[in-house]
Amino acid sequence: MGNMRKIYLSDDTVALAEYIPDDDPALYACWCDPDTERGYNMKQTKTYTEFCARERKGWSGIILRRSDETPMGCVMLFPEIAQPDLAIMIYPEYRGMGYGTRAFALGARYCAETFGLDRIYAGCYEDNLISRKMLERCGFVLDPEPVGGDEYHYLTGEKIIQLEFVKCLR
Repeated sequence: MGNMRKIYLSDDTVALAEYIPDDDPALYACWCDPDTERGYNMKQTKTYTEFCARERKGWSGIILRRSDETPMGCVMLFPEIAQPDLAIMIYPEYRGMGYGTRAFALGARYCAETFGLDRIYAGCYEDNLISRKMLERCGFVLDPEPVGGDEYHYLTGEKIIQLEFVKCLR
């Protein structure tokens, strides 16, 4: 079944697995998806070639459906910023099925166990109720000491608010 990959962590439904170059086409397509762009407040401007040649920072785990090893998205940790930030991207055809919540919870657990983090942070925009519910189901709470600054919508230029969440891991 598929490529042999290192499995970082799994439950009975999803696994977080090693990112391999075969994942680039689906991940690039997801970055170009209008809902993904909205969720990250950015327009994907890189060509596919530029995307494949990017410098990979932090940690990434591809989300696999355990039943058939189908890649369904990616969980990413960006530890090089002031606060370690966990992010997720679910491919459009797998959204709204609960895979994201399971994968994000596994991602937080993996980061705690592997990187020794005491806390992990995540964010979503004020109008993104689906992401907010996912974060809350995974044990994240609104950060009482947010560090974010002003942010503006990537298309309209209007001021927008990113909610900052934190989860204590120990």
